[in-house]
Formats: sequence, C-alpha cells, structure tokens
Amino acid sequence: MKARFALVPLLVALTVTPASAQLNQVFSDLFNTFLTERLSLSPGEHADHFVPAAETAVGRLTPALNSLIAGNVAAFPLSATATGVTFDFSTGQPVTVLESQGPIFAESANTLGRRRINVGANYTYLSLNRLRGMPAEDVSFVFVHEDVDGNGVLGNIPFEADAINVRMGLDVNANIFALFATYGLTDNLDVGVALPFVSVSVEGTAEATVDSRTFTQSGAAIHLFGGDVQNPILTAEEDYSESASGVGDVSLRAKYRFPIEAVYDIAALLDVRLPTGNDEDFLGTGSLGVGFSLITSAKIGNFTPHANVGYRYRGSDSDSTGADTGDFNRDAISLALGFDQQLANGLTFAVDFLGDFNLGDDPLDLLPTSVDIIEERNNGEATVTRNLELTNVPDGGADRTLSLSVGARYAFSERFQVLGNVLVPLNNGGLRSNVVPTIGAAATF
Repeated sequence: MKARFALVPLLVALTVTPASAQLNQVFSDLFNTFLTERLSLSPGEHADHFVPAAETAVGRLTPALNSLIAGNVAAFPLSATATGVTFDFSTGQPVTVLESQGPIFAESANTLGRRRINVGANYTYLSLNRLRGMPAEDVSFVFVHEDVDGNGVLGNIPFEADAINVRMGLDVNANIFALFATYGLTDNLDVGVALPFVSVSVEGTAEATVDSRTFTQSGAAIHLFGGDVQNPILTAEEDYSESASGVGDVSLRAKYRFPIEAVYDIAALLDVRLPTGNDEDFLGTGSLGVGFSLITSAKIGNFTPHANVGYRYRGSDSDSTGADTGDFNRDAISLALGFDQQLANGLTFAVDFLGDFNLGDDPLDLLPTSVDIIEERNNGEATVTRNLELTNVPDGGADRTLSLSVGARYAFSERFQVLGNVLVPLNNGGLRSNVVPTIGAAATF
C-alpha cells in the first residue's frame, strides 16, 4: 500500500495533459493582444503605431520575463542528501550511530559509507509572487509610440506622445516533486541522482491603459481600444492562464570527503544538471548546468556547524521564442552557512543562511529604463520634455538573493526519517516567494 501511494505523484506527473500553449509564449501573446490586435479600433493607420513596441516586447521583454521564471523554477536547489545514520568505522566494523540528521538545503561533509544507499522524495511549493520586493501582480511596463517621422525624437508630432501602460497581474506557481537516491561507492565517495517532476502555472488578468495625451490636450483620442475619438475606451483587460507539467532537469551528484585527520571534515560536491526539462514550458533551463562546492563541517557534541561555498555554471538562458536576443549570463556564486542541532533522540533542528550571487546582469536590467518625450503645452505656447519611466520594477542590479532556511528532521528509526522546512527571503532581490515550504521522507539501507 505504501509503495502504491508513493507512486501516485509520479503517475500524475507522467500522465498530465500538456498545456494548450507553451508557457514561453504567454507574454508574447499578451503584448501582441494589447499593442496590435486590441488597437484595431483606432482610426486608420494609427492602429499600427505600436507595432514596433510589440516587436520590442516580444523580442526583448518576453525573454527577460521567461528567463526570470524558468531560472527560479528549474534551478531551485534540491535538498541535501540525508544520511539518516552515520557509520563509525574506527573499530574496523560498521557501527550505526543515530546522531544529528544533517542540514536540509545545505550540505555537511559526511558521506554515507561504502555500499550504503539513501533514497527518498521531497515536495516543494513555490508561489513566485514578489519581484524585487514588489507584488508581482502590480508589475507594469510602458510602451511608447513609433517614431513616425524617424527623426529620433518622440513628441514633435502630438500623437507620438501617447503611450500604453500594461499592468501584468502576474501569478506564477510551481510544484516540485523530487525523487532522489544516493549510493556510497566507498567510505569517502557518494554518487547520487535526483529526478524532479515539475508543475508550473502562469496566470493573471492583465490591464492595459492608453495614456492619451491627444485626448487630454485636444479632446480627441488617436489611439483607443473602443468607442470613438470623442468618447474613447482607453482601458482593456485580458485574462491569461497556462500550465504545464513534466520531468525537470535531472541532477547527477558526487560528493567526496577528503581523508584528513582534523577536528573538522572537508568535502567537495559536483552537481551536474542535465537539460532534460522542457525549457519552453519552464520545466528546465534548456542548457547544461554544472555546480562545484567545497564543504566543511564539524561535530561539537550534538551541535554540527557547516559552511558551503560554490560556483554554478548555468549555461545560457537564451530566448526559446525564436527571437535573436542573445544569451543571459546566469552563472552564480552560492554560499551556505548554518548548523544542525540534535534536540532529542532522532530529532534534529537545522538552520541555514543561503546566498545566491548572480555574476551577470539580470535580464530586466538589460532593457531601457526610460525615454524622453517632447510635449507641447498651452496650445503650443510651451514645449516641455517628459521623462517617461518604462517600468515600475525597482533597479535590482544582479539580483543577489539571501534566504533563511529553518527546518527539522525526525528519524523514526535508524533507517527512516521525515523532514519539514520553510525558506524565507531576507532581501528583495529576484523573483521570490514569501515563503517556500518543503516536506520529505527518506530511508537509508
């Protein structure tokens, strides 16, 4: 019965119906709807004046948004391999010792021991509802008019001062179910594999508003979503909802504990992420990722501090929409500093401070932030230059993220254990969840 229950999430993930549209097309469709299709009621040729803005949105903004979401979902850290039981080989015979069960989103230098195997499953829920500290649903972008006469100046023709503001109403959620297994090849070398199954949904109600300077100045709207020039409809809404499920990027891991005589242990971890997940549906990154970390830990009674420092090559987050936009550098330095403490027999409390420091610019920071528009005031008696901000997303640099991981492991016996953990952000960098819960179970044989 237990075996059949454990297979339910796997069967659901494998038999789920594919999404009706690829997730990486959601934002392209949305921008095209507002900037071209819904403007078809504008009089005559003015309906085409936001086509260049639509092309920019599809070619540059869409890949940036796609990269943010895919990077957070597909590259979410898998929990540490739980040893459950350590083995004391000092006497020449393996003796099981039930001790502190280890960290959750960091690694200790301990290894399983020769011919030991650890298997388990974890479930994590992501609600990516904040972008650089602001609600993701309130994120908005402004699209400017075409430079009709091609002189490099917007606004010298009055209707060029019009702009369209799009509030995204964005809601992104992901469920990550990961199966993992680790095997001790030797007393000092573990190898493992993690197979994630991912379900992602992107939905919301976007709202577009025409900032009609022509209507404000002359009472006749040149660009509108409906009505007529004297009684224009300047606001339009569009619902969007797409989801996808499937296998994510498979992780192959190897950890080697250096055979040194010291009060602390040192190990090295190699983590290779294979591009097995469909990047067009945000299930994977679409490129090979390689991570290397140095790990140190020590045992002081029931207290086990640890520190990890690593470098992750994430390949390139190139645009999968077909647009020639170049690649986004998502390589990063990762840090973890924390401890696990045995509170009672079989019960371990774990705390970690996690840092992720992207080495390249964030995709959104590669986009223009503002534009100057010339406007005539008082029936042409005065001319002013208006600096128009193109987004309300705060400037985030490389979007470095700091998080606090707090959790516990409980071992029912020397072989079986369960875990619970919450991950909370400590700064406003990146596309984040307010809280990330994780639960799991593992067995060591």
